[in-house]
Amino acid sequence: MKIKDSPEGLFIRYLSILMVTLFTMSIINCSGSNDYSPEKMDTALQQKITNLENTDPDAPVQFLGKCSTAVDAEMEAKLRSTGISVESIVKDIFTATGTVEGVKKVSALDFVVSLELARRLEIK
Repeated sequence: MKIKDSPEGLFIRYLSILMVTLFTMSIINCSGSNDYSPEKMDTALQQKITNLENTDPDAPVQFLGKCSTAVDAEMEAKLRSTGISVESIVKDIFTATGTVEGVKKVSALDFVVSLELARRLEIK
């Protein structure tokens, strides 16, 4: 009886396949924009992101964010490293423009508490 055909051989083969599959899945999950926090986004921003993902993922999205503390130089650098353009910062609030991918990356940052789709204010 060959080891391949024995129960031990089959077990080793299935175990090897399982390990390769799990390893591949972990690599896939660590790449791209799978790691983001939609719960940090308001409903309007979530809808905008979902819509643009399917139609024009490179379209600019204007949004504002709230951080857990006042934005310091290190936090600003991390925000900019996501590919977004930071427009303004006032204490723990920032305004920015970015693509779908950039907004998702910002939502994954630990110090970002919430994100909202920018709205045009009418002054009367």
